[in-house]
Amino acid sequence: MRGPRWVADVIDSYAGDDRPAHIYRRDDATSVTLTRGQLRDAVSRRAGALAAHRVRAGDRVGVFAGDPEAFLPMFLASLWLGAVAVPLPPPPPVGRRDAWRTTVKEALALVRPRLVCGPPGSIDAIGAGTVAVAVTAMADGPVHPAPVRLPPERPAYAQFTSGSTGQSRAVLVTRGSLAANSAAIRAGISLDPDRDVGVCWLPLHHDMGLVGFGCAALTAGVPVVYLPTVSFLRDPGLWMRTVSAYRGTVTFGPSFAFGLAARRARPDDVAALDLSALRVLACGAEPINAPTLERFVAAYASAGLDRAALTPCYGLAEATLAVSFAAGLRADAAGTVDCGRPVPGHEVAVVDPAGAPCPAGQVGEIWVRGPSVAAGYLDQPAPDTFRPDGWLRTGDLGYLDDGGLYVTGRAKDLLVVRGANTDPQRVEWAAATVPGVREGGAVAFTRPGEETEEVVVVVECAPNTADGVPDAVRAAVAEGLGLSVADVVRVRPGAVPKTTSGKPRRQETRRRYLAGELVP
Repeated sequence: MRGPRWVADVIDSYAGDDRPAHIYRRDDATSVTLTRGQLRDAVSRRAGALAAHRVRAGDRVGVFAGDPEAFLPMFLASLWLGAVAVPLPPPPPVGRRDAWRTTVKEALALVRPRLVCGPPGSIDAIGAGTVAVAVTAMADGPVHPAPVRLPPERPAYAQFTSGSTGQSRAVLVTRGSLAANSAAIRAGISLDPDRDVGVCWLPLHHDMGLVGFGCAALTAGVPVVYLPTVSFLRDPGLWMRTVSAYRGTVTFGPSFAFGLAARRARPDDVAALDLSALRVLACGAEPINAPTLERFVAAYASAGLDRAALTPCYGLAEATLAVSFAAGLRADAAGTVDCGRPVPGHEVAVVDPAGAPCPAGQVGEIWVRGPSVAAGYLDQPAPDTFRPDGWLRTGDLGYLDDGGLYVTGRAKDLLVVRGANTDPQRVEWAAATVPGVREGGAVAFTRPGEETEEVVVVVECAPNTADGVPDAVRAAVAEGLGLSVADVVRVRPGAVPKTTSGKPRRQETRRRYLAGELVP
């Protein structure tokens, strides 16, 4: 594996280089290309603008991560200057504004940044008095001539976790862990600047987009086409159309995105695409649904998509990003997907509640150790998560078999009924097969019952959905899992609580259900 390379040093080496670095596809379907040299100039001038606002090494800088064209140069400028960037979620296009505002205010109260940068809509929406200094537009400043040199243990940025099982926390990613994970990703999927083109629609305030493309691809010299996340959500077919148009070779997405794109794929549109160059089609960020990936491949096979491009992976913000990559899709009898072997220089263990290694095939908690593990949570001690011996307790469940890591779910979300454990996503996947249930719009949890915990499923449906959906959900879960569902609640699209990365907040949904706050 080629050694770690600091992001800002790589950018500095791009002076005068006219090869493409970033291609920003705008929401109006136009695009703009920054060469490597232009990206270096933009980053150094944004660093100069930060310095003009009295930002110094070690200061925290909040940056709203909506438009890639505005966000990425500013994030990279923070790294150049030695400041601690804090990516913040942009306001949602519709709905959930109150929840977003609360999330951002809580984040800012924890981080206490010297400066917050973002478009007027974002700054105005959170309230001018929320932060000490806010700039609605960051014009270029005088060139900051060279990256600030700091030791690898110094913080690079603070990455907020998704908060799918509770309060979101800020992971403190060091310069060393970012460099190490970028190098591990380059080696894990063999990124090659002479061959590869990345395509990314992922939210850049989360680790998969920010590290996988914004840092790892950059340090590998691989050009990346960036799409606004909202453009993909409005038109999931845009993802593969962009891969086809730019001969993309590497792209990532969570399981629900593959489901959306497969469900919306029209044979006539697919026939016009050429996906033969795509060699890494990575799926991660949540437990992977193998049938969803198979449907995706079937939907796009006529465009030349090679099934061998499927690359299940596993990672988390506390490990900066990547932990493992698989070569191809392989699942066990229960449908759990092999997420591959650890990235170079890292270890994975599966342990029982006492911390002893589990035998092959036995489910336990996944632990990770290696140079990519972050320094901990910002201003929040977590000795149970970041152990003194270097092991990271992920809170995820899974097992090892023949060197491959199979991820089954989150420990806090397990459904325990009559002493048997069921991963909630399996119930949600079964519910999602019912016509009328939105992709990614099912949430499963338990409620107290007379004899045992009882399963409840909340599903997002259009208002005119047939009345038979609840019975169909019960039948799908019973047939697929042999599990009885006590209650099925239909809610309007957007009513299920989600994290800023689109994951269901199961515990919050359960709280609202028990409190009678879910409106059918």
